[in-house]
Amino acid sequence: MQRGMKKAGVIVLICVILFAQGLVQAEAFGKGTKGPDVYAAQGMLKTLGYYGGAIDGVYGAQMVRGVKYFQYKYGLPVTGSIDGKTLESILWAYGNLKIQKQPAPKQPTPAPTPAPSIKGLTPEEQKMVNLVNQERLKAGVGALKADLALTKVARVKSSDMINKNYFSHQSPTYGSPFDMMKQFGISYRTAGENIACNQTVDKAHQALMNSSGHRKNILSGNFNHVGIGIVNGGACGKMFTQMFIGK
Repeated sequence: MQRGMKKAGVIVLICVILFAQGLVQAEAFGKGTKGPDVYAAQGMLKTLGYYGGAIDGVYGAQMVRGVKYFQYKYGLPVTGSIDGKTLESILWAYGNLKIQKQPAPKQPTPAPTPAPSIKGLTPEEQKMVNLVNQERLKAGVGALKADLALTKVARVKSSDMINKNYFSHQSPTYGSPFDMMKQFGISYRTAGENIACNQTVDKAHQALMNSSGHRKNILSGNFNHVGIGIVNGGACGKMFTQMFIGK
């Protein structure tokens, strides 16, 4: 997602190039697709027992078979491709499985673990900042400065996606990335967000760079600050949020 001074026109443009409404409302995707959407779907289907392959972000033949089996079991058209209805069913099944697997608490359930305090970047966050700036250097674009206040917001967003079991730019807790930044006192001229669900920093970075919309945010000359929040958890092992702003 990306927005500049002229809010309406830019929001419409970015809704075309990124899955602004998140995984549930994404365009249908199937065999041959690569990227964060595939990672997230593979992670959930693997947990549900419909997919036995590697979580590599590549929609191959084994993924097609797993999706067909899931669609058959849930009374959906058996196409092997993931459309909006199939995504909704996968998320519903995954959410119910997580609820059913939770043991009955013997004591009051503790509050979710908060995002780490801002004293600097974690090694993984620093690594991703370095990878992003290496790409910008190769493209002839100025490096982004790590913004600790924005990093805190990105960590909260990653934690929120894990705790509320969703994968979307639109948070049920904070609203859009732009609303969320404002709630946390972040001022900007232009802003954007990338999210990824993956196992490692390198795999998440490669998946984002393989997606034209996400790569556009990473290499945009409109941004000069970045906040990257990486939190362990979710269907793929780690949740990544990259928040970009131009001041």
